[in-house]
Amino acid sequence: MPSRYQPQLSGWSKDLSKTSGLGIISEANYIACANDNYLEIYRYRKLIGVSCILILMVFADFILVSTFFHILFVKRYLWVMGIGVFCIIITISVIIYQTLFNFLFAYFAPFSNPIRFNRKTGKVYLYEAVAIKWMTTFWLPFSAFKDLKKYQIKVYNWADFHAVLQSSTGAFASGGTIELHMLFGVACKPNSHETIEYIYIGETNQFAYAWNWISHFMEYGTDRPLNKAGLRYIDYSRDDARSFMDVEPRIKVTSRQIEGLDKASKAGSKEELALIEQEYQLSGTIYQVC
Repeated sequence: MPSRYQPQLSGWSKDLSKTSGLGIISEANYIACANDNYLEIYRYRKLIGVSCILILMVFADFILVSTFFHILFVKRYLWVMGIGVFCIIITISVIIYQTLFNFLFAYFAPFSNPIRFNRKTGKVYLYEAVAIKWMTTFWLPFSAFKDLKKYQIKVYNWADFHAVLQSSTGAFASGGTIELHMLFGVACKPNSHETIEYIYIGETNQFAYAWNWISHFMEYGTDRPLNKAGLRYIDYSRDDARSFMDVEPRIKVTSRQIEGLDKASKAGSKEELALIEQEYQLSGTIYQVC
């Protein structure tokens, strides 16, 4: 049975339901801040994979360039082989260019793209690096590098925000397999299952306890203080948690609009949110942060 959310995510495993069941999570180190109004989660990028690919591609390109010149000046009659090696060099160079951008994005862009879930107003605030839009582009223009430090803040209604599980199987060199599970948020058009975008949230387990906790936070006991809403974490201390905006102030308040968005995402009621939106003229769903 295919996903109800279309177009379907590549590697889709199953759709996840919103639940007000168990509000217990065994590990909550992805939580940046959780209070009576909102939950903020980190979304980290990984550098290891893209770094290894970049190093391997540069090494392979160096070997091929050396081989090409050896064929060109020593083996003077192997022109067909030389042309073949030259074509491979061009192909690998394009891959290196793409990988280099991904590496620079991962290294220089803000370390996290947090998501803020406000249980009092039913809103989801997604902080997304602008450079992500270039990740699916085959040929990246140099002008894309100017976006490395820029953010978009997107605002969705919780009612239109869902989740799916993406699964894949990996193999160990020594034998055996391992299953990997990724949690993706699904932003849909209002009152439909038509997908606007899929949002990577993080690694999870096959039961997606992380999503159960988030949906419990957003749907159960929203009129009560957090410590009376049936939510419980293990290996997490609320006293040590601080907002992403406090810990890593990479997003600077450059306009009244951004100041208003920060206040709106922390609002304690729909009435307070309406007043903030009116005061700061927050009428859109996507905001640019330079």
